[in-house]
Amino acid sequence: MGQAKQRGTQEQRIAQAQAKIEALRPEKLVCGACKTAFTDFDSMDTRNMRGINAAFGGHCPACGETVLAFSGEADAVADAMIAWQDAMGSEAKIGSQSRDGQHVPFDGE
Repeated sequence: MGQAKQRGTQEQRIAQAQAKIEALRPEKLVCGACKTAFTDFDSMDTRNMRGINAAFGGHCPACGETVLAFSGEADAVADAMIAWQDAMGSEAKIGSQSRDGQHVPFDGE
């Protein structure tokens, strides 16, 4: 029997993956630009992002900035943030955030 079948049906495996992502979901995102906390955001597809366990994103309701949160290996998260910044063509306001929404700006030192 194949590895996937040993872990259950396709529906069971999908439900397990969704539960794993929901367990990593922060209760809120905090905008790096204006520090507004908000709870209306979506999970993002991370299937081809090696080292990233989950990603979430939304738009700040106060200033309209795109806000992203990545969860995973430290180097993979750093690479994902730099890639996002390069793709957007602007300097991102990068920081870290605890699960309860405490935002700490990254100072580069």
